[in-house]
Amino acid sequence: MKVMLNQLLDQKGISQNKIAKDTGISTTTLRNLNHNRTTRINFDLLDKICTYLDCGVEDILCVEKNAESHIMNA
Repeated sequence: MKVMLNQLLDQKGISQNKIAKDTGISTTTLRNLNHNRTTRINFDLLDKICTYLDCGVEDILCVEKNAESHIMNA
């Protein structure tokens, strides 16, 4: 999975600091998401982000083609 939050924030003109302040999500958590340094995402966190950005999960997460073929070959 790849987190595309940074691209979405750029499109909407919203900074990490603003979403952190407005949602209560720590900047460290957002930074880790933006740099794909996380292995899991809490549903509540995902819901907060989607609600704030008025978007769907598919706008934030995508399946990487290499990861998909790796799973199919496992």
